[in-house]
Amino acid sequence: MREVVRIYCPKFLKRKWARKVVSRKEKYRDVEKAIISARLPLTVHELFAIAEFYSVISAIVGFLIGVFTVFNVPPQFILYVASYTPLYNFVLLNFQTLKIFYYFAITLALTFVAYKTSKYAILSYPFFVSNNRRREIELYLPHAINMMYGMAVGGLPISEIVKTIAESRHIFGELSREFLIVVEMVEVFKRNVYDGMRFVRDTTPSPQLSSFLDNMIFVLEGGGKLSEFLRRKSEELAEEKERVLESFLEFLGMMSEVYISVFMVLPLFLLIILAVMRLIGTPFMEAYRLGAMIALPIATIMFVWLIRSTLPLPKVRLEEFERRYELIKANVVEGVARTYDVDRVKRLKKKILKLLLHPFTESVYRLELRIVLIHISLASLAIFAIAYRFFKLEHTVLISFSAFILPLIFILEVKERTLRKFEERIPDVFSELAMLNEAGLTVLEGLKVLSQTEMGVVTREIATLRREIEWGVVIPRAFVRFGLRVKSEILSKVIPIVVKALETAPTVKDAFYTVARYADSEVTFKKKMRSGTFLYIVIIYMCIAIFLVTSYVVITNFFKPFSEIKGGVGGAVTSLNLENLKSSFFQISLLIGILSGLVAGQIGEGNPLLGLKHSYVFTILTYLTFNLM
Repeated sequence: MREVVRIYCPKFLKRKWARKVVSRKEKYRDVEKAIISARLPLTVHELFAIAEFYSVISAIVGFLIGVFTVFNVPPQFILYVASYTPLYNFVLLNFQTLKIFYYFAITLALTFVAYKTSKYAILSYPFFVSNNRRREIELYLPHAINMMYGMAVGGLPISEIVKTIAESRHIFGELSREFLIVVEMVEVFKRNVYDGMRFVRDTTPSPQLSSFLDNMIFVLEGGGKLSEFLRRKSEELAEEKERVLESFLEFLGMMSEVYISVFMVLPLFLLIILAVMRLIGTPFMEAYRLGAMIALPIATIMFVWLIRSTLPLPKVRLEEFERRYELIKANVVEGVARTYDVDRVKRLKKKILKLLLHPFTESVYRLELRIVLIHISLASLAIFAIAYRFFKLEHTVLISFSAFILPLIFILEVKERTLRKFEERIPDVFSELAMLNEAGLTVLEGLKVLSQTEMGVVTREIATLRREIEWGVVIPRAFVRFGLRVKSEILSKVIPIVVKALETAPTVKDAFYTVARYADSEVTFKKKMRSGTFLYIVIIYMCIAIFLVTSYVVITNFFKPFSEIKGGVGGAVTSLNLENLKSSFFQISLLIGILSGLVAGQIGEGNPLLGLKHSYVFTILTYLTFNLM
């Protein structure tokens, strides 16, 4: 289906900008290239017409906000601001003139800012989309080349290979859109596949894809062997990927330092300053506490999102891939009466029983957290109801919180460690399958051999895979089901390559060797990320400890003596509510500890949920510092 723009814009503006663009094409050449590389269904004159129309609307909104501002913020605000500067006398003498200037300046400034900001944002949108597409294309390109190699070994023509990549949007994202353009040029415009690849080469936002297509066209037109070219390209991109991963680790280190400086050290520094200012009668502490409670979680979420969005590991959804392999269904003969009824009550009982027994019947790496959370929540509520009779409310909350978070941490950690051990075995599994296939064994015979070796949970899953094939499940679908059961990111990435090789190639040893090499690089990267970021996790722990020690020392040795003072010289020092101050320090410290733990999980292990153990440790340390010490 052709994409269309559903943004209203007056036609006279489109005609106006169409005349401008036609008369001065070179001026708008960069914008045109950005629109094409972003694959936006727009023309240059439509984009500029939309930008002008909505910028005018934004200017009107800015003007109304300016009018509202000048009527609700009186001109005396100028005097208040000037009182903190050496210009106070000048402002006081020329206040009447400045008052008129104030009305016009605020209104016109907000109008101008709204107009320019909206226009800049709309005109920058194609460049923003183009840059995002470039990153996603280059992220998925090595993975796509491995899959293309698996198909090329089987002898598939280039047109079929390109079409398969184009139809795998759920695997390759924006890269599939680039290959889809080649398919459309072949099937709709009746051009040859080389013309389609040349068009994508000249218009794609990714220099890496452009170079790849250029080299592939040269190889194909020169009569070279496609599989050999893809194999070499896969090895080259594997080396390039190593450099990308090293730069990403450096980026993680920089982001860790930024987080420690801005989100851990700065809040404590401001907290101490505002507490001191409160002694001289400047009541900013409550506003700071409220602002920190709102701003810190939002900023941390954005920080985690930024790290996750730059993680150079593609995501694959095998659920979409599995739908291609449907089981054979029995035909239903119409007119034959049903001889049995479904017992809905019994079926409901089975579903409820399955839900209740889910944590006890499933393997740990298959556990669904949304189901397990129901059991943990019910248990923690029961513990809260019991503990409330014997302990104070704050102790009861801590006990029930521990009863909720500790089982969750245990499940997450065991699941992660199990998957980690499984993923470390994936390269060995496919290397063994490749060697067995090279020795003359079929895939099923190779799986039989591997199912008799001792590799822990891997052996159990391979045995299940072998049984499914023996029971009649087609081999590609059995491998897809294998990936869905284990829920490993690395396995999800290599399964499509294996499936395509099984569908097309008479021998799959080359594809299995490629898969083993790719999986090994992914496992190596995860190990490097954990070891390379361990130091930053230690630094976060040290910062939290320094945070708590500093808070303890400042409150007990500095603010506690002032809490007993009811006045001072000239009335400069006011009374200090020590409990309120302790509460502010406790809440900010607790919030920073919880959020820092989640960030530590994202930085160290690539998943913020795996940082819950750090958050729990920081929570307990904060509680002990402020309630027992």
